[in-house]
Amino acid sequence: MSATQKLIFENMVRAYEKLSQLSQVFTFVETNRTQRFESEIPYGLFNSVFTYKRSEEINPEDEMASIKSFYHNRGHKLAWLTTSHDQDEVINQALATNHFHQVGVISGMGLSLKDWRSELPELPGLEVRAVRETQEIEEFRRVILAGYNVPEPMADIFCKVFVDGPNQDITTVQHYLAYMDGVPVTTLTTFTEGDVAGFYSIATLEAYRSRGIARTMLAHVLHIVQQKGVNLAVIHATPMGRSVYPKVGFKEELSINIFSS
Repeated sequence: MSATQKLIFENMVRAYEKLSQLSQVFTFVETNRTQRFESEIPYGLFNSVFTYKRSEEINPEDEMASIKSFYHNRGHKLAWLTTSHDQDEVINQALATNHFHQVGVISGMGLSLKDWRSELPELPGLEVRAVRETQEIEEFRRVILAGYNVPEPMADIFCKVFVDGPNQDITTVQHYLAYMDGVPVTTLTTFTEGDVAGFYSIATLEAYRSRGIARTMLAHVLHIVQQKGVNLAVIHATPMGRSVYPKVGFKEELSINIFSS
């Protein structure tokens, strides 16, 4: 991996570690060879292995089977992440032997902010605010739940992890809301560590999609973090976002493959 690729992946790991600390809903476990998360929540990345460094003394197929059994015995599937620029055929074979199947891919994207300037035009009626007040938190909660179409049984847990927990530490995590003509329509959250800022929880109400709101909001917040001394912005994009973020200047640096069993 290049230095940029490592920073993109590490921001994702550290963001989830921070979420685990703030929400206390899931647990980050780090050993000399693994970084993983475990919880009682039936949600993929809350029960997952983010990094795994195999040992020549231990059969990876057996060790993977043991880790998988730990999660299965708790009643949960296990997600296992690998990256496109750190492939290990021994690990890939162990995944296949243990009946892991690829269920998704995330694009790790980066943008150097050292000389970056937005070339996007302003959107009339659009206002972007850093979330501070109780009413803004409530609006953020409503928009993100609707934007991600979170089912009602998961709404409280989802908000505890991605909304209320992060709001306790605005030194590293900051929520933003975009308003169109006074209506809250898009959410965005930044996680900043050192001079790297990760952009997460970008969700737009369905009725306001395809208007350029998310990318214009993103450009606005990029300027904010740039002014604070951030040199690298990173995004972990779903297939839907891969076509949006390059319009602001992001470039795909690696793929994060998600396997499940």
